[in-house]
Amino acid sequence: MPNAQLHADILDHLRSSGEPVREAYLYERICADLTVEPQTFVDALVRLEVEGHLHVDPVHDEVRDPAPFQPRFWRIVD
Repeated sequence: MPNAQLHADILDHLRSSGEPVREAYLYERICADLTVEPQTFVDALVRLEVEGHLHVDPVHDEVRDPAPFQPRFWRIVD
């Protein structure tokens, strides 16, 4: 079952940022004070992408993000 508040927080943050945000940083910004598991957060991003709310841009660099995060930037689809 999707977490409606988490989805709303993700969309609001990406909308207000005005630019793509790397998923590990997005998690830190949104979930710093919440008890959301990293995998739950990634699952929410993927669900929002499937629903057509987000777009993912893969990063082709040498930086390693901690699991389960991948080097991807997420942006809102408006």
